[in-house]
Amino acid sequence: MKNVRLRARARRTQHLATRWFGSLRARTLDDATAAWVDATLEPGEQRVWRGMGRADRAEGVAVARAFEATGVGAGSGAGEWRAAALLHDAGKQLSGFGTFGRVVATVVAAGAGRTRVRAWADGKRGWRVRIGRYAAHDDLGADLLRRAGARPAVVAWAGAHHRPPRWAATGIPARVCRALADADGEP
Repeated sequence: MKNVRLRARARRTQHLATRWFGSLRARTLDDATAAWVDATLEPGEQRVWRGMGRADRAEGVAVARAFEATGVGAGSGAGEWRAAALLHDAGKQLSGFGTFGRVVATVVAAGAGRTRVRAWADGKRGWRVRIGRYAAHDDLGADLLRRAGARPAVVAWAGAHHRPPRWAATGIPARVCRALADADGEP
């Protein structure tokens, strides 16, 4: 069991490091990719997408492409799963943090405990609230997407993508949840 936890931590650390370096060099999407995203997202989802930072959009595209490469979920529902991949981190925009603020928030959450830090999101303002919003980006993203009129599976995946015990309640097939999580580098 200890080896399983160590491997999961190592994979998570690798994912965070890859994400950090990727955010430093994230570029604006090329025209073909932007058109692909626009064709995938519905109007409310597009509004949320436009609020995301360049690094989060690049990460969303990378996750969506990695998910599509698996072939899981092809056919019925494929566009909805692709939208879920694109928008899974939509709630991060509510923290207002850039790359370095997110590094600090991640370290604080690891040190103080994710549950405790998530509770900070309920405040009015200040750095603790912003760190709390970053830590609670899954729930906040799901709420943001719901209010924007996003498709149910897109909302559900945003709220559950870091928490496998929630996957069964999303209505998304288990194999699609696993493929989406794998595409995002989740253990």
